[in-house]
Amino acid sequence: MANRKLVIFDCDGVLVDSEQILHRVFAEMLTEVGLPITYEETTRQFMGQSLAVCIALIEQSYQKTLPKDFIERCKAREFAVLRQELQPVSGIAGALERITLPKCVASNSSHRHIQLVLTLTQLLAHFDGKLYSSHDVDRPKPFPDVYLHAAQQMGFQPKECVVIEDSVPGVQAAYAAGMTVFGYTSHQPIETHRDALVAAGANVVFEQMQQLPNLIDAIKLPQ
Repeated sequence: MANRKLVIFDCDGVLVDSEQILHRVFAEMLTEVGLPITYEETTRQFMGQSLAVCIALIEQSYQKTLPKDFIERCKAREFAVLRQELQPVSGIAGALERITLPKCVASNSSHRHIQLVLTLTQLLAHFDGKLYSSHDVDRPKPFPDVYLHAAQQMGFQPKECVVIEDSVPGVQAAYAAGMTVFGYTSHQPIETHRDALVAAGANVVFEQMQQLPNLIDAIKLPQ
C-alpha cells in the first residue's frame, strides 16, 4: 500500500508558465532605471529567488539603490503582461485532475501573485485555498521555511511530502526541509538544468507533466 503523501507544488514554472514573462519584465525594468541587464542574465542569476532577494543582489552588484517605488512598478507591469500572455504549464491541468492525494502550493511569490496566476490559468480550484507564500515565514527559498510551514498547516510530516520544483533554490529548500523532491526540467538546455536540479537534491527528474501522476504513485517515501 502506498504510504501517506502530501504533494506540494511550487507555482511559477511548475503550475504556470510565467518564468519567461517575469524575467523579461524584470530585465526591462532594470534597464530602464539605468542598470542594463539581459533576459538571459536575469534567468541565470535569479530563477527561483524572491523579488526582495533579487533586488538586494542587484543593488549589491551595481552598488546603486533602486528607486523606492521600483518593486511596486515592477509588479504592476508584471501583472499587466501576465493578464495578456500567461498560460498554464503544458499538461498540468490533466496531471492535477489525476492526482487525488492532498495537495497545496508553496511559493516564493506573494499571495496576490499566486491568486492571480492560478485564477488566470483556471487552476485555483485544484488547491481549495491551500496556498502558502514565503511572505508567511521568516525566510524565502532556498531556506526550507515555506515548505515546513505548508506541511505543518496541512497536517503532514516533512518525510510524508513530495515537492514539485523547477528551480535550484526551490529544490534546495525542499531538500533542506527533509522532503522528497521531484525536479521538473522545463528549461533549456534540459541536460544542464537536469544536472543542476540533481546536484541541488532532486530525487527524481522529469520532463513532461503528463508523467507526474504515475511518478508520484510509484515513489516510496522514507518511513
